Amino acid sequence: MAGLIALMIAIAIVSIFMGIYLYAQQAQEVEERFEKTMAMAQPIPRKGKVKRRWKDKLDAWLSRANFANRTRDKLIRANVKLTVAEFMTLRLVLMVVAFLAGWAISRQVLGGILLGILASILPGWYLRRQQEKRLQTFQDQLPDVLNLLVSSLRAGHGLLQAITLVTQEMPDPTREEFARVRREVNLGFPMSEALAHLVERVKSDDLELVVTAINIQHEVGGNLAEILDTISETIRDRVRLLGEIRVMTSQQRLTGTVLTGLPFLLGTILTLLNPDYMMSMFQPGWPMLIPVGTVIMMIMGYLLMQRMLRLDV
Repeated sequence: MAGLIALMIAIAIVSIFMGIYLYAQQAQEVEERFEKTMAMAQPIPRKGKVKRRWKDKLDAWLSRANFANRTRDKLIRANVKLTVAEFMTLRLVLMVVAFLAGWAISRQVLGGILLGILASILPGWYLRRQQEKRLQTFQDQLPDVLNLLVSSLRAGHGLLQAITLVTQEMPDPTREEFARVRREVNLGFPMSEALAHLVERVKSDDLELVVTAINIQHEVGGNLAEILDTISETIRDRVRLLGEIRVMTSQQRLTGTVLTGLPFLLGTILTLLNPDYMMSMFQPGWPMLIPVGTVIMMIMGYLLMQRMLRLDV
């Protein structure tokens, strides 16, 4: 009965925090649209300042830390509409709620710690997954982007007009990224600097090759349409080859992920269901060598499998 009550309290805490987060997100989106419409003609209302004060202070404090800058870059690349403070707060809330739920179910501190660790891993895994998925989609769309750029340049348009055509014809994430390039150019950034920001956001080797070719052509001259056409053929062959490699190694990558995550998941479940049975491995002395050695070997095996499946094309 006590475990059920603690679980209900944990669910209520999650619901409250999710409600606060959704309300803050909606208020922030409305405020950003209002600022764009009014072009900063009027000051932000004091009520909005009060709502954003704690987030601004926390973001300012986190901006001094290197891990916060890395997290911010990951959020941008994954296109997750969260600030670093919001992401860290969400992660902390999940850890606390999972710890309380694990403690209530198993009635052991170890069960809460294990469930809290799993909950802390989930946001990072989701962020990394979204980042990889978005990058893969962008790279698959890049040959079509180059074809649009080549067609527009051969029709006599400038590079900025060609980028505008890409934002009109291509889907996300390509449309969104090149729309940022166009906005930066309209705000006064040089084209080379706006494209450098694009490469920094996307982190694509193929895109870096395209931007390097554009910068070289801008300095020494030449037919940009022919250069991009040649690069487009090279990237198409590379994308096709990478797709074949992904298909051939998909089973091995899935096997490595399952074999690595399954022992931790089963260990957490057994700790929650029968904590006395699992606690026998965490007694002081030589029994501690079993879980410690298992974790070390699992991590080494996962890293070795990932290294073996990493092929450079």
